[in-house]
Amino acid sequence: GGGGIEFRKKIKNSITTRIFVMTLFLLMLMSGITYLLIGLTMPVSYRVETDNHLEREVLQLIDRLQETTFENSSILFDRFLMENKATLFIRLPDNTLIAPPSNVVADNGTDSNIATAKENEKIIITDSHNGALNVLVELSDAREYVFFFGDSAEEHTLLVAGEAKAVNQVISTLLQILPWIIVSIVCISLLAAFFYSNYITKPIVAISALSKKMSDMELDCQCDESRHDEIGVLAHSLNEMAANLFSTLTQLKTANDSLKQDIDKERELDRQRMMFFSAVSHELKTPITALQGQLEGMLQNYGSYKDRDKYLGKSLDITKSMEHTIQEIVAISRIDTADFILDRREFDFAEQVRETVAQYIDLMEQKELDLDINIADRVMVNADPKLTQKVLSNLLSNAVRYSPAREKICITLFSGNGQADFSIANTGVQISEEALPHIFEAFYRTDHSRNRQTGGSGLGLYLVKRILEQHNAVFYICNFDCGVKFSFVL
Repeated sequence: GGGGIEFRKKIKNSITTRIFVMTLFLLMLMSGITYLLIGLTMPVSYRVETDNHLEREVLQLIDRLQETTFENSSILFDRFLMENKATLFIRLPDNTLIAPPSNVVADNGTDSNIATAKENEKIIITDSHNGALNVLVELSDAREYVFFFGDSAEEHTLLVAGEAKAVNQVISTLLQILPWIIVSIVCISLLAAFFYSNYITKPIVAISALSKKMSDMELDCQCDESRHDEIGVLAHSLNEMAANLFSTLTQLKTANDSLKQDIDKERELDRQRMMFFSAVSHELKTPITALQGQLEGMLQNYGSYKDRDKYLGKSLDITKSMEHTIQEIVAISRIDTADFILDRREFDFAEQVRETVAQYIDLMEQKELDLDINIADRVMVNADPKLTQKVLSNLLSNAVRYSPAREKICITLFSGNGQADFSIANTGVQISEEALPHIFEAFYRTDHSRNRQTGGSGLGLYLVKRILEQHNAVFYICNFDCGVKFSFVL
């Protein structure tokens, strides 16, 4: 029925139940076999041992009988009968069976001085006083021993019948206690199987439950390692596996996060490259178109283009501007390559600042700009001098270009805590708040008309940003009360 199906299902799915059933079956089987062997072999072994003992006693009796007379043999027979459970008969030379002379009262209450009669190898022992029937003795199993009395040369035969009553009592007792033995075997087997199966399978079940948790990635659980047997080794191995798996998963998660960041960064770089090359194509297309138009006008002597000297000068300015833009594009492309390495070296940054400022003195004088310099005598840095030179040139160029006439440019440089702190500020102009977040983007200009007379290529600050990023420098640009300030720390 349903109970049987559930039980079979439980046996199939539970190692504890399987071990319980198997242990119970084996214990009951072994107990039954043991009891059966005892029941079969004990009577036989008891009979054999009794017969062997009786035979030794009989042989000793015969040795003594051959040294005494029939009339004096009663003492020997009395002693034998008192020490052994057996029935004795003597076959006389005329083949008559008689009881041995004895004064011992038998267990059945009859006197040993009894009358005998022969009936088909069965001896009926009767009381010599009242003739009552007492014992029926089978002679078919009796052993015969030939002997001589000391006073007679005639051959006598001693018939010895062993006592089978005790053996029959053993068999009867075993059969009587059989139901209690069966009940005891079942109860003890149930208890033993229950405790044994739980003892054996408890750590296995616990390890199985923990391994299930581990398979669900609950790696913070631990197996009990108090045992020192194979189960303890298995628990230790599971704990090591969980720890290694946790470590591997953590490393894999870290690697995945890092890979994701790298992929996101690479996608962002690809997006920036696409935007950069799109802007480059636009930036170069405009001056090339203008240059092409001017050259075609001059070749066709069209209108005002007949004044070739004027437009040749303009064409030269365009090519110089394009050359400057291309140089900045090349510099940016070189920095963005994967194998780019800074040419770091120790040099005096203060001296480099003074030399760069000197290159722009004439332009500052043309715009009547006031220059305020506060530079330390010697500031040593570890950097790429060619790239830091380009940073200084772009910053000074922007400051001069965007500062109105008769304004002020302030340059400061000092060192401290192993760092070089540089800043350049120009007055009379500010950057709009909406433009500040985009000021370091490629080709971005605060002048949305993109007039090259009022603004450069839009690559200067982007190049400054990429160079300072390569040096892991901290930099920022901000407005102050009357101007704009750019600072960085090497």
